[in-house]
Amino acid sequence: MRVLLISLIVYVLYFTSNTTNAYKTLSEQSLRILTNTTSPIFTDFLPSLLIPRVSGTENNTKVRSFISSKFNELNWHVEEDTFTDMTPHGQITFTNIIVTKDIKATNRLVFAAHFDSKYFDEGGFVGATDSAVPCAMLMDLAYSLDKYLDKGKQHSTTLQIIFFDGEEAFNYWSSTDSLYGSRHLAAKWENTYVIDTESSQNKGKNMLNGIEVLILLDLLGASKPFISNYFTTTSWMFNSLIQIESRLSTNNLIKLPGSLISNLKNLKGDMNIEIKENNVEDSLEEHDSYFNQFSINNYYSHIEDDHMPFLKKGVPVLHIIPAPFPDDWHKLSDNASAIDPVVVFNLNNIFKIFTAEYLNIDSIIYDNNHDELKKSNT
Repeated sequence: MRVLLISLIVYVLYFTSNTTNAYKTLSEQSLRILTNTTSPIFTDFLPSLLIPRVSGTENNTKVRSFISSKFNELNWHVEEDTFTDMTPHGQITFTNIIVTKDIKATNRLVFAAHFDSKYFDEGGFVGATDSAVPCAMLMDLAYSLDKYLDKGKQHSTTLQIIFFDGEEAFNYWSSTDSLYGSRHLAAKWENTYVIDTESSQNKGKNMLNGIEVLILLDLLGASKPFISNYFTTTSWMFNSLIQIESRLSTNNLIKLPGSLISNLKNLKGDMNIEIKENNVEDSLEEHDSYFNQFSINNYYSHIEDDHMPFLKKGVPVLHIIPAPFPDDWHKLSDNASAIDPVVVFNLNNIFKIFTAEYLNIDSIIYDNNHDELKKSNT
């Protein structure tokens, strides 16, 4: 169980950013191009993730293989970080999945989520919001931006995604029974040094030093998320998410295509789960912000999660998690019926746009779309 800590003294890490690219907002045209792309979340990704996948089980291996295969199809660099650790259930083998667009890049924009699900004696816990949906969103993020990132390889910062294994406690949340994958990887990377190259930027750097920010997604996909800011060092990024959401709303891009509704209904039907019609409609409605705008300057709490081992070692963190947690948190009802497709669609677009802006690929998106239009007209 995650623990919500309230304190006047928290991990507030001041650091000199190693960001080498200037954050630049997308043009309205690029904004529309990215939000008009067809999202395969409900057809290509979620169905294979929505199964019990406790660490050390056959289903966990099946999901790991599925994630790795999808990134192999994109020709990303795929690393499987396998290790064993003692748990209340004995020695268990865990495997983190680390996928990187450009393995030669000096720095990394890192997104992360955990792909394991919590152990229950009675079994059957799917963990749709915890965290099948975040994993599916990150897979879609990569697939949506891949062709633009191909043309942006000259940049010194690349996109990297980590799928952690063993986030969940087997019995009760503690410093030793939780965060197995993230604790292992943070310690490993702290002691793994980058091979010296002609670039002086790499000399003396370990694998943690190259992380410009770790953006962790968790418990996403349910209706009406309320996401707060937790860290001073990344508050400007949190504010960027708020601004992106506002621009999408202003441009009437907060919506859900009817095709995605059908896909979700089919997904729920295949799993013999009752379909809830609330929020599942093809219309533009009044949109309440998903982000707590009043938390920008408040840093009085944080939530224990996979970012903590990295935060303690000085890595800048942006934690995207709703508080309070979804109503179905750690219940067997956290399955496909808990998913609000409107929220998934909108948050997915927000993260895609943030990534495109952070990696400064606006002109690449425009040029690529222009070239495709020319080809279709010839």
